[in-house]
Amino acid sequence: MKIQASEIFNSFHPTGALKEMRGADREITGIAPVATAGSGDLVFAANKDYLAEALTKSPAAIVTTAELADSPALQNAPCVVLISPNVELAHAWLKQKYADRGFHDSEWGRVHPSAVVHESVKVPASCVIGPLAVIGKDVQLGENCVVLARAVIEHEAQIGENTVIHPGAVIGYRCVIGANCIIKANTVIGSEGFGFAQDEKRKHHRIPQTGRVVIEDRVVVGALNTIDRAAYGETRIGAGTIFDNINHVAHNVQMGEDCIIVAMTGIAGSTKIGDRVIFSGQTGVLDHLNICSDSVFLHRAGISWNVDKPGVYGWFPLMPMQDYLKTAAILRKLPELKKKVGRLEKQSDSDS
Repeated sequence: MKIQASEIFNSFHPTGALKEMRGADREITGIAPVATAGSGDLVFAANKDYLAEALTKSPAAIVTTAELADSPALQNAPCVVLISPNVELAHAWLKQKYADRGFHDSEWGRVHPSAVVHESVKVPASCVIGPLAVIGKDVQLGENCVVLARAVIEHEAQIGENTVIHPGAVIGYRCVIGANCIIKANTVIGSEGFGFAQDEKRKHHRIPQTGRVVIEDRVVVGALNTIDRAAYGETRIGAGTIFDNINHVAHNVQMGEDCIIVAMTGIAGSTKIGDRVIFSGQTGVLDHLNICSDSVFLHRAGISWNVDKPGVYGWFPLMPMQDYLKTAAILRKLPELKKKVGRLEKQSDSDS
Protein backbone atom coordinates (compact mmCIF):
# COMPACT_ATOMS: atom_id res chain seq x y z
CA MET A 1 0.00 0.00 0.00
CA LYS A 2 1.39 3.37 -1.06
CA ILE A 3 -1.03 6.26 -1.26
CA GLN A 4 -1.08 9.93 -0.34
CA ALA A 5 -3.24 10.99 2.59
CA SER A 6 -4.89 13.54 0.31
CA GLU A 7 -6.03 10.75 -2.04
CA ILE A 8 -7.69 8.96 0.87
CA PHE A 9 -9.35 12.17 1.98
CA ASN A 10 -10.58 13.04 -1.52
CA SER A 11 -11.98 9.54 -1.92
CA PHE A 12 -13.95 9.54 1.34
CA HIS A 13 -14.85 13.20 1.81
CA PRO A 14 -17.86 12.95 -0.54
CA THR A 15 -19.24 10.06 1.56
CA GLY A 16 -19.11 12.10 4.76
CA ALA A 17 -16.77 9.59 6.44
CA LEU A 18 -13.97 12.20 6.45
CA LYS A 19 -14.87 15.84 7.00
CA GLU A 20 -11.55 17.68 7.11
CA MET A 21 -7.82 17.16 6.52
CA ARG A 22 -5.19 19.08 8.45
CA GLY A 23 -1.44 19.15 8.03
CA ALA A 24 0.99 18.65 5.17
CA ASP A 25 0.29 15.73 2.86
CA ARG A 26 2.08 12.45 3.66
CA GLU A 27 2.48 9.06 2.02
CA ILE A 28 0.59 6.24 3.74
CA THR A 29 2.16 2.79 3.55
CA GLY A 30 -0.24 0.86 5.76
CA ILE A 31 -3.17 0.82 8.16
CA ALA A 32 -2.25 -0.38 11.63
CA PRO A 33 -3.50 -0.57 15.22
CA VAL A 34 -2.15 2.10 17.52
CA ALA A 35 -0.11 -0.39 19.56
CA THR A 36 2.06 -1.51 16.63
CA ALA A 37 1.94 1.52 14.33
CA GLY A 38 5.00 2.71 12.48
CA SER A 39 6.05 5.94 10.84
CA GLY A 40 4.22 5.29 7.57
CA ASP A 41 0.98 4.04 9.02
CA LEU A 42 -2.51 5.47 9.28
CA VAL A 43 -4.15 4.86 12.68
CA PHE A 44 -7.54 5.48 14.26
CA ALA A 45 -7.97 7.25 17.61
CA ALA A 46 -11.50 7.77 18.88
CA ASN A 47 -10.57 8.65 22.48
CA LYS A 48 -7.87 10.48 24.43
CA ASP A 49 -6.03 7.35 25.52
CA TYR A 50 -5.64 6.05 21.97
CA LEU A 51 -4.62 9.48 20.76
CA ALA A 52 -1.93 9.85 23.41
CA GLU A 53 -0.50 6.43 22.56
CA ALA A 54 -0.73 7.09 18.82
CA LEU A 55 1.36 10.24 19.10
CA THR A 56 4.20 8.25 20.67
CA LYS A 57 4.36 6.14 17.48
CA SER A 58 4.73 9.08 15.08
CA PRO A 59 2.31 7.72 12.46
CA ALA A 60 1.87 9.34 9.08
CA ALA A 61 -1.83 10.03 9.67
CA ILE A 62 -4.40 9.86 12.46
CA VAL A 63 -8.15 9.59 11.92
CA THR A 64 -9.87 11.16 14.92
CA THR A 65 -12.85 13.20 16.09
CA ALA A 66 -13.25 16.96 15.65
CA GLU A 67 -13.00 17.44 19.42
CA LEU A 68 -9.70 15.55 19.70
CA ALA A 69 -8.36 17.23 16.58
CA ASP A 70 -8.61 20.57 18.41
CA SER A 71 -6.71 19.30 21.45
CA PRO A 72 -3.30 20.86 22.20
CA ALA A 73 -1.59 17.52 21.64
CA LEU A 74 -2.39 17.62 17.93
CA GLN A 75 -1.75 21.27 17.23
CA ASN A 76 1.92 20.81 16.32
CA ALA A 77 1.92 17.11 15.51
CA PRO A 78 3.89 16.22 12.35
CA CYS A 79 1.23 13.79 11.12
CA VAL A 80 -1.78 14.36 8.89
CA VAL A 81 -5.01 14.68 10.87
CA LEU A 82 -8.16 13.34 9.21
CA ILE A 83 -11.36 14.35 11.03
CA SER A 84 -14.31 11.96 11.04
CA PRO A 85 -17.78 12.21 12.64
CA ASN A 86 -17.65 8.44 13.18
CA VAL A 87 -14.14 7.08 13.63
CA GLU A 88 -15.20 3.42 13.80
CA LEU A 89 -17.20 3.74 10.59
CA ALA A 90 -14.25 5.42 8.89
CA HIS A 91 -12.09 2.54 10.14
CA ALA A 92 -14.44 0.03 8.53
CA TRP A 93 -14.67 1.80 5.18
CA LEU A 94 -10.99 2.70 4.83
CA LYS A 95 -9.78 -0.75 5.77
CA GLN A 96 -12.26 -2.39 3.40
CA LYS A 97 -10.92 -0.31 0.54
CA TYR A 98 -7.19 -0.27 1.26
CA ALA A 99 -6.29 -3.19 3.52
CA ASP A 100 -8.84 -5.97 3.09
CA ARG A 101 -8.02 -9.44 1.85
CA GLY A 102 -7.84 -9.44 -1.93
CA PHE A 103 -10.24 -12.26 -2.73
CA HIS A 104 -9.85 -11.74 -6.46
CA ASP A 105 -6.06 -11.95 -6.28
CA SER A 106 -6.12 -15.73 -6.37
CA GLU A 107 -2.91 -17.71 -6.51
CA TRP A 108 -4.83 -20.31 -8.54
CA GLY A 109 -5.98 -18.13 -11.41
CA ARG A 110 -9.58 -17.30 -12.24
CA VAL A 111 -11.05 -20.83 -12.26
CA HIS A 112 -8.97 -23.67 -10.80
CA PRO A 113 -8.76 -26.75 -13.04
CA SER A 114 -10.02 -28.99 -10.23
CA ALA A 115 -13.26 -27.03 -9.80
CA VAL A 116 -16.38 -28.83 -11.07
CA VAL A 117 -18.69 -26.39 -12.83
CA HIS A 118 -21.78 -27.68 -14.61
CA GLU A 119 -21.85 -26.88 -18.30
CA SER A 120 -25.11 -24.94 -17.88
CA VAL A 121 -23.46 -22.33 -15.62
CA LYS A 122 -22.31 -19.06 -17.14
CA VAL A 123 -19.30 -17.91 -15.12
CA PRO A 124 -18.74 -14.15 -15.48
CA ALA A 125 -15.18 -13.22 -16.34
CA SER A 126 -14.99 -11.23 -13.10
CA CYS A 127 -15.60 -14.31 -10.90
CA VAL A 128 -13.01 -16.45 -9.12
CA ILE A 129 -13.55 -20.16 -8.40
CA GLY A 130 -11.09 -22.00 -6.18
CA PRO A 131 -9.77 -25.58 -6.02
CA LEU A 132 -12.30 -28.42 -5.72
CA ALA A 133 -15.28 -26.08 -5.65
CA VAL A 134 -18.50 -27.61 -7.02
CA ILE A 135 -21.13 -25.55 -8.83
CA GLY A 136 -24.27 -27.38 -9.90
CA LYS A 137 -26.69 -27.17 -12.78
CA ASP A 138 -28.30 -23.81 -13.61
CA VAL A 139 -26.57 -21.93 -10.79
CA GLN A 140 -26.59 -18.17 -11.38
CA LEU A 141 -23.42 -16.30 -10.45
CA GLY A 142 -23.37 -12.51 -10.26
CA GLU A 143 -20.42 -10.34 -11.29
CA ASN A 144 -17.32 -10.39 -9.06
CA CYS A 145 -18.39 -13.46 -7.06
CA VAL A 146 -15.70 -15.48 -5.31
CA VAL A 147 -16.21 -19.18 -4.56
CA LEU A 148 -13.28 -20.45 -2.52
CA ALA A 149 -11.81 -23.94 -2.14
CA ARG A 150 -14.20 -26.89 -1.59
CA ALA A 151 -17.28 -24.67 -1.45
CA VAL A 152 -20.40 -26.31 -2.87
CA ILE A 153 -23.23 -24.47 -4.63
CA GLU A 154 -26.04 -26.87 -5.48
CA HIS A 155 -28.31 -26.74 -8.53
CA GLU A 156 -30.43 -23.67 -9.26
CA ALA A 157 -28.98 -21.58 -6.45
CA GLN A 158 -28.45 -17.87 -7.08
CA ILE A 159 -25.44 -15.88 -5.89
CA GLY A 160 -25.52 -12.07 -6.09
CA GLU A 161 -22.75 -9.81 -7.26
CA ASN A 162 -19.66 -9.20 -5.10
CA THR A 163 -20.55 -12.08 -2.79
CA VAL A 164 -17.79 -14.25 -1.29
CA ILE A 165 -18.37 -17.91 -0.43
CA HIS A 166 -15.58 -19.12 1.90
CA PRO A 167 -13.95 -22.59 1.93
CA GLY A 168 -16.17 -25.53 2.74
CA ALA A 169 -19.41 -23.56 2.75
CA VAL A 170 -22.49 -25.19 1.23
CA ILE A 171 -25.26 -23.29 -0.53
CA GLY A 172 -28.20 -25.66 -0.94
CA TYR A 173 -30.28 -26.14 -4.07
CA ARG A 174 -32.55 -23.25 -5.12
CA CYS A 175 -31.34 -21.02 -2.29
CA VAL A 176 -30.73 -17.34 -2.96
CA ILE A 177 -27.80 -15.29 -1.67
CA GLY A 178 -27.97 -11.56 -2.31
CA ALA A 179 -25.32 -9.06 -3.37
CA ASN A 180 -22.31 -8.08 -1.25
CA CYS A 181 -22.74 -11.00 1.14
CA ILE A 182 -20.05 -13.00 2.94
CA ILE A 183 -20.68 -16.66 3.76
CA LYS A 184 -17.80 -17.89 5.91
CA ALA A 185 -16.11 -21.27 6.22
CA ASN A 186 -18.14 -24.46 6.71
CA THR A 187 -21.46 -22.68 6.98
CA VAL A 188 -24.47 -24.44 5.48
CA ILE A 189 -27.24 -22.41 3.89
CA GLY A 190 -30.27 -24.51 3.02
CA SER A 191 -29.69 -27.57 5.19
CA GLU A 192 -32.84 -29.62 5.61
CA GLY A 193 -35.06 -28.38 8.41
CA PHE A 194 -35.76 -30.60 11.42
CA GLY A 195 -39.16 -31.98 10.51
CA PHE A 196 -40.37 -35.44 11.57
CA ALA A 197 -43.62 -37.22 12.39
CA GLN A 198 -44.00 -40.06 14.92
CA ASP A 199 -46.08 -43.18 14.63
CA GLU A 200 -47.75 -45.04 17.49
CA LYS A 201 -44.46 -46.78 18.28
CA ARG A 202 -42.62 -43.44 18.45
CA LYS A 203 -40.66 -44.20 15.30
CA HIS A 204 -39.56 -41.11 13.39
CA HIS A 205 -40.66 -40.39 9.83
CA ARG A 206 -38.98 -37.58 7.94
CA ILE A 207 -41.09 -34.78 6.47
CA PRO A 208 -39.18 -33.54 3.40
CA GLN A 209 -38.21 -29.89 3.67
CA THR A 210 -38.61 -28.59 0.12
CA GLY A 211 -38.58 -24.80 0.56
CA ARG A 212 -35.54 -22.58 0.26
CA VAL A 213 -33.46 -19.97 2.07
CA VAL A 214 -33.34 -16.38 0.85
CA ILE A 215 -30.53 -14.21 2.17
CA GLU A 216 -30.86 -10.57 1.22
CA ASP A 217 -28.05 -8.12 0.38
CA ARG A 218 -25.10 -7.25 2.64
CA VAL A 219 -25.56 -10.17 5.02
CA VAL A 220 -22.49 -11.64 6.75
CA VAL A 221 -22.81 -15.21 8.03
CA GLY A 222 -19.90 -16.37 10.21
CA ALA A 223 -18.23 -19.76 10.26
CA LEU A 224 -20.11 -22.93 11.23
CA ASN A 225 -23.61 -21.49 10.99
CA THR A 226 -26.59 -23.47 9.74
CA ILE A 227 -29.64 -21.82 8.25
CA ASP A 228 -32.32 -24.40 7.43
CA ARG A 229 -34.47 -24.35 4.34
CA ALA A 230 -38.21 -24.02 4.85
CA ALA A 231 -40.57 -26.96 4.88
CA TYR A 232 -42.58 -24.99 2.31
CA GLY A 233 -41.96 -21.45 1.16
CA GLU A 234 -38.80 -19.84 2.47
CA THR A 235 -36.58 -19.03 5.41
CA ARG A 236 -35.57 -15.38 4.97
CA ILE A 237 -32.72 -13.30 6.41
CA GLY A 238 -33.08 -9.53 6.02
CA ALA A 239 -30.56 -7.20 4.44
CA GLY A 240 -27.58 -6.07 6.51
CA THR A 241 -27.97 -8.75 9.19
CA ILE A 242 -24.72 -10.12 10.65
CA PHE A 243 -24.06 -13.51 12.24
CA ASP A 244 -21.18 -14.41 14.53
CA ASN A 245 -19.84 -17.99 14.42
CA ILE A 246 -21.75 -21.13 15.47
CA ASN A 247 -25.45 -20.20 15.26
CA HIS A 248 -28.52 -22.09 14.13
CA VAL A 249 -31.61 -20.72 12.38
CA ALA A 250 -34.39 -23.27 11.91
CA HIS A 251 -36.86 -23.71 9.05
CA ASN A 252 -39.28 -20.96 8.07
CA VAL A 253 -37.75 -18.28 10.33
CA GLN A 254 -38.35 -14.75 9.03
CA MET A 255 -35.66 -12.34 10.19
CA GLY A 256 -35.65 -8.59 9.54
CA GLU A 257 -32.91 -6.19 8.51
CA ASP A 258 -29.71 -5.22 10.35
CA CYS A 259 -30.03 -7.79 13.14
CA ILE A 260 -27.04 -9.05 15.14
CA ILE A 261 -26.79 -12.71 16.11
CA VAL A 262 -23.89 -13.52 18.47
CA ALA A 263 -22.27 -16.94 18.86
CA MET A 264 -24.21 -20.04 19.90
CA THR A 265 -27.66 -18.54 19.46
CA GLY A 266 -30.44 -20.91 18.43
CA ILE A 267 -33.67 -19.75 16.79
CA ALA A 268 -36.45 -22.32 16.45
CA GLY A 269 -38.73 -22.70 13.47
CA SER A 270 -41.32 -20.26 12.12
CA THR A 271 -40.37 -17.44 14.47
CA LYS A 272 -40.71 -13.93 13.04
CA ILE A 273 -38.07 -11.38 14.04
CA GLY A 274 -38.19 -7.64 13.36
CA ASP A 275 -35.44 -5.24 12.32
CA ARG A 276 -32.33 -4.35 14.35
CA VAL A 277 -32.87 -7.13 16.89
CA ILE A 278 -29.77 -8.16 18.88
CA PHE A 279 -29.29 -11.65 20.29
CA SER A 280 -26.21 -11.85 22.54
CA GLY A 281 -24.28 -15.09 22.99
CA GLN A 282 -26.21 -18.28 23.78
CA THR A 283 -29.66 -16.76 23.35
CA GLY A 284 -32.39 -19.34 22.83
CA VAL A 285 -35.61 -18.59 20.93
CA LEU A 286 -38.67 -20.86 20.94
CA ASP A 287 -40.64 -21.60 17.77
CA HIS A 288 -43.63 -19.73 16.30
CA LEU A 289 -42.93 -16.51 18.20
CA ASN A 290 -43.10 -12.86 17.13
CA ILE A 291 -40.24 -10.60 18.25
CA CYS A 292 -40.59 -6.90 17.57
CA SER A 293 -37.99 -4.61 16.07
CA ASP A 294 -35.34 -2.92 18.24
CA SER A 295 -35.32 -5.62 20.92
CA VAL A 296 -32.08 -6.60 22.66
CA PHE A 297 -31.55 -9.91 24.47
CA LEU A 298 -28.68 -10.37 26.94
CA HIS A 299 -27.26 -12.79 29.53
CA ARG A 300 -28.26 -16.07 27.84
CA ALA A 301 -31.82 -14.95 27.38
CA GLY A 302 -34.44 -17.66 26.92
CA ILE A 303 -37.31 -16.35 24.80
CA SER A 304 -40.42 -18.48 25.18
CA TRP A 305 -43.21 -15.99 24.45
CA ASN A 306 -43.87 -13.10 22.08
CA VAL A 307 -41.99 -9.84 22.61
CA ASP A 308 -44.11 -6.93 21.40
CA LYS A 309 -42.40 -3.99 23.08
CA PRO A 310 -38.90 -2.76 22.11
CA GLY A 311 -36.41 -2.85 24.96
CA VAL A 312 -33.58 -4.73 26.64
CA TYR A 313 -34.37 -8.15 28.09
CA GLY A 314 -32.43 -10.89 29.84
CA TRP A 315 -32.36 -14.26 31.52
CA PHE A 316 -34.93 -17.06 31.70
CA PRO A 317 -37.78 -16.70 32.29
CA LEU A 318 -37.40 -13.63 30.13
CA MET A 319 -37.80 -10.27 31.86
CA PRO A 320 -36.93 -6.61 31.25
CA MET A 321 -33.28 -5.94 32.05
CA GLN A 322 -33.96 -3.80 35.11
CA ASP A 323 -36.11 -6.57 36.63
CA TYR A 324 -33.44 -9.12 35.79
CA LEU A 325 -30.72 -7.10 37.52
CA LYS A 326 -32.85 -6.73 40.64
CA THR A 327 -33.63 -10.46 40.62
CA ALA A 328 -29.97 -11.37 40.15
CA ALA A 329 -29.05 -9.18 43.12
CA ILE A 330 -31.61 -11.00 45.26
CA LEU A 331 -30.35 -14.40 44.09
CA ARG A 332 -26.84 -13.57 45.27
CA LYS A 333 -28.27 -13.02 48.74
CA LEU A 334 -30.28 -16.27 48.88
CA PRO A 335 -27.83 -18.13 51.18
CA GLU A 336 -27.94 -15.23 53.66
CA LEU A 337 -31.74 -15.03 53.40
CA LYS A 338 -32.01 -18.80 53.97
CA LYS A 339 -30.01 -18.48 57.19
CA LYS A 340 -32.22 -15.62 58.38
CA VAL A 341 -35.37 -17.61 57.67
CA GLY A 342 -33.91 -20.57 59.55
CA ARG A 343 -33.16 -18.39 62.58
CA LEU A 344 -36.67 -16.92 62.48
CA GLU A 345 -38.20 -20.41 62.30
CA LYS A 346 -36.21 -21.54 65.34
CA GLN A 347 -37.20 -18.39 67.23
CA SER A 348 -40.85 -18.93 66.30
CA ASP A 349 -40.69 -22.56 67.46
CA SER A 350 -39.12 -21.58 70.80
CA ASP A 351 -41.67 -18.80 71.34
CA SER A 352 -44.54 -21.19 70.77
